[in-house]
Amino acid sequence: MPENVAVYAGADMLRKHGLAWVVCIWLAGGVLAQAERQIIVYTPSPENFPNPERGFYAQDAPFWIGEALSEQDETALRALRDEGVSLLRWYLLFDEFRDRPLTDAALVYLDEQFAAARRAGMKVIPRAAYNFPMGGEYPFTEPDAPLELVLRHIEQLTPVLRANADVIAFMEIGFVGAWGEWHSSTHNLVDDNTGLNDASRQIIAGLLDALPRDRMLAIRYPAYKQDLFGAAPTTLAESLQQTDKARIGAHNDCFLASFTDWGTYPEDPAKRAALRQYLHRDNRYVPQGGETCNDAEDAAPYIGCDNALADLALLRFSTLNRDYHPGVLQGWAYGGCYEEIARRLGYRLVLLSGDFPRRGEAGQRVDILLTLQNVGFASPYNPRGFELVLRNAAAGAEYRLVLDAAPDARRWLPDDGAIRLALSGVIPPEAPAGSYAVLLHLPDPAPTLYGLPAYSMRLANADMWEPATGYNALGAVIQVR
Repeated sequence: MPENVAVYAGADMLRKHGLAWVVCIWLAGGVLAQAERQIIVYTPSPENFPNPERGFYAQDAPFWIGEALSEQDETALRALRDEGVSLLRWYLLFDEFRDRPLTDAALVYLDEQFAAARRAGMKVIPRAAYNFPMGGEYPFTEPDAPLELVLRHIEQLTPVLRANADVIAFMEIGFVGAWGEWHSSTHNLVDDNTGLNDASRQIIAGLLDALPRDRMLAIRYPAYKQDLFGAAPTTLAESLQQTDKARIGAHNDCFLASFTDWGTYPEDPAKRAALRQYLHRDNRYVPQGGETCNDAEDAAPYIGCDNALADLALLRFSTLNRDYHPGVLQGWAYGGCYEEIARRLGYRLVLLSGDFPRRGEAGQRVDILLTLQNVGFASPYNPRGFELVLRNAAAGAEYRLVLDAAPDARRWLPDDGAIRLALSGVIPPEAPAGSYAVLLHLPDPAPTLYGLPAYSMRLANADMWEPATGYNALGAVIQVR
């Protein structure tokens, strides 16, 4: 909070007694009267709505078993958005390419599927694999590909991944073993007993290079990330520097399946607890996704609503499969927590209050204080724009406040409680005199997506979202002289 704000409390008491706000702003020359400031207290919304890069994902397989393809249908994808889904998890089943390079036709087709997702306002979590076992028991024996061919495929995919990084939320590492899940590799791309080997490290390095530095990977087993970078979780400094360590999150494909989440954690209780605390801290700055996979007796102590909500918060889940495991998902619906999980996966940003000037002068500085809270399970993990828009009430013309510094939404953690954004900026000198509404725009910074409402962040407040613009209307009006 800026030092010149002397009183910023009492909203509940004042509303209870029907009194107006009284806020004293101390300046160098004395006390500015209440009439010079306007304070707005905002109403949260319980609505579940689609927001970029979070929530339950829908799963599909643009490349399926054999030479089967599942072409992405824009109309069907838009219907998913209407259901509150903004994420797709794609399986790219390359089983027909286990012994040869990808074809040019395959690469063109993949690019077209990304284009369909972009037109529908969706983002994608891709995972490549060379098999998709439909039954049987461990160990799974369907083949993956030799290391040389995996690296060749990653090289071929690199231009497509970079060209479509705007609609990639993050990428699951894949390629190795059954379902691309990093076990049961028939070419020793990972060792089920000893873990990562030289082949594993080459594949991970290749994928890190294939994506732009502002896009992340997710690895199936958190112990493998510790093998790569040590036991210390990602720090804020590493996140800001976009180090390789800060570009790898996690996906748990057997969330809540058993005491160990079917091999995600060690059997030893102390080691299990330590790894979960590692994820709690590491996932502050990287994505956590996955799916449930079991509703049998060994899952019963863990899949109930109370434990599920606690684990989703502890591990900072941003996304989960909305289709699997159906028994677990139905249990959440019967238990009354499914809708809460749907709302809280990833970030959920609620604006609490705003403190605005009533007047300003073109070319001069104004100060605004916004207070918000992240009531989701996780923070945003990809770059995000931040703009305060001034809209002329008479002409409708829009001007961006020239901020000294824009806040970074990736740092708005659920742990932080009330998050205060002290904003200072200059009203553009070309703004004509008049009355201006104040709006908050949180756009995707990618030039291909900037300004598209489907890719802008919506705040979880009532009567605030403008679906035609992707702006959040803050309810404040500034008279510009």
